[in-house]
Amino acid sequence: MRVVDLFCGCGGLSLGFQKAGFKISAAFDNWDDAITVYHNNFKHPVIKLDLSDVDLAVSTISKHRPNMIIGGPPCQDFSSAGKRDEDGGRGDLTICYARIIEAIRPEWFVMENVDRILKTDKLVKAVEIFKLCGYGLTKTVLNAAYCGVPQRRKRFIMIGHIGEKDDFMINILQEHQDSREMTIRDYLGSQIDVDYYYRHPRSYVRRGIFSVDEPSPTIRGVNRPMPAGYQLHVGDPVKSKDGIRPLTTLERSMIQTFPKNFKFIGTKTGMEQMIGNAVPVNLGKFIGDCIMSYLGIDNSVDYEELHNEFPTAIIDHSMVEVNSDLIIEPEKNVLISLVTKENVDLFLDGSAQIYYTGKKFPSTVALNRLYYFMPYIKQKGIRDLYFIKLARVGSKHEVHPDADENDLRLVFEIEKIGNLFPDYKPIELKIWHTFTDTVLDKLM
Repeated sequence: MRVVDLFCGCGGLSLGFQKAGFKISAAFDNWDDAITVYHNNFKHPVIKLDLSDVDLAVSTISKHRPNMIIGGPPCQDFSSAGKRDEDGGRGDLTICYARIIEAIRPEWFVMENVDRILKTDKLVKAVEIFKLCGYGLTKTVLNAAYCGVPQRRKRFIMIGHIGEKDDFMINILQEHQDSREMTIRDYLGSQIDVDYYYRHPRSYVRRGIFSVDEPSPTIRGVNRPMPAGYQLHVGDPVKSKDGIRPLTTLERSMIQTFPKNFKFIGTKTGMEQMIGNAVPVNLGKFIGDCIMSYLGIDNSVDYEELHNEFPTAIIDHSMVEVNSDLIIEPEKNVLISLVTKENVDLFLDGSAQIYYTGKKFPSTVALNRLYYFMPYIKQKGIRDLYFIKLARVGSKHEVHPDADENDLRLVFEIEKIGNLFPDYKPIELKIWHTFTDTVLDKLM
C-alpha cells in the first residue's frame, strides 16, 4: 500500500506507520527545519510544499498514486496551548487536507489532531466533505498512554475508508489498547536517571513536578528550566526541589517514542518545537497496526526487497562458539516467537534445529541484531534459549515436502544452548515488540 504523509513535520507519524509495515512513498511539509530532520532520517523523498495551495498540492501528490494519505494538519488554532481560534489561519489547513483527500480519493486516509477539534465547525465541514466522497469514518480520541507511549497525550484520530460503514474500526482500536497507562519507567527503565523532573506548567495553579512512575504529561513545543522562585505545588510528589531538573531534548524525544538514534538537527528551540509538534511514533504505529489487523495483514514483509538488501545472508554467526555453561550476553537481542502446535514437541525435547516464520512477519525486525531465539510455548511461556546460527530466506517446503517451495518465509537455523530458566515463565507476549526490540536483559 503506497502511503504519503502530509504535514509530516519531523516524521513521527511516518516512522510509526513504517514500523507497522506500511511503505511511505513520500512526505510533504512547508517547514524547512523539520524537512531537514525528516530528510536525514528517511530514505524516501520529503518535499517542500505549501499544502494550503490545494490545486498545486493535488497535482504534486497525485504523481505518487497513494492508496492512503495520512497527516496531522497543524493544530495550534484548536489546541489548549494555542489561542483556540479556529479561524486563526491554521484551522483552515484541516479543510485543505479534506479538499486534497476529496480530489485524490485514496482508498484510505488517517487524520490526527488535538481532541479540542471535536468542538469546532472546521471538523464538521471536513466530515461533510469526506462523507460526500463516500468514506466510512471512524472517529475517536486516543490516550497515547494506552497505545505504547509513556505520555498522557489525548489525540483525535479519524480513519476513513471508501465504501465502509461509520465506526468500522472502533472495536479494533479499543481491543488493541493496553489495560493500563504506560509510565516513563515502564518504557525507558533506567535511561532517565532521575525519579522526578520539572515540566513547566501553563499556569502556577497546576503542578510542575512529575514522577517517572506515571505517564508524562503532554510533551509540548517548549521546554523551560525551573524558575529559581518556583514554589512547590500541593500536587507535586516531592517535598524538596533539590535535584529536580527539566527533561533534556533527547529525553523528551524518547518519551515521544522516537528511537534514541533518531537524528535531530537544528537549534535547541527548533528541535524542541518539532518534537512537541510530532505525533508520537508508537501512537502512529498503534494506528497502523490496527489498520493492518483490520486488513488481516499484520505486517507482511516484502521478501524481494529483503533479498535485495541481504543478497548472500541476513545473519551468519555460525563461527561464534556457543558456551555450554549458558554464559549469556544480556545486551544481545532475542527473538521470541510463538511456536505452532505441530512444532511444540520439537522444542520441548530440544531437537529443533530450524524455525521458520509464518507468512506474515514484521518488516521492521532488526535482523542484523538478532542473536538468540526463545520459543514461546502456548499456555507455558518461555524457558529454553537457542543460538541463531543463520537467518535466511527459505520456504516451509524444506521441512514439509508437500508445501509450496515458492511460499517464502524467514528461516532461522538454531542450536539449543540450554534452559534460561529452570521452569517455564509466563510472560505477556506482545508479538510485534518481541520480534523487534527485546534483549535478554529485559527478560532477566
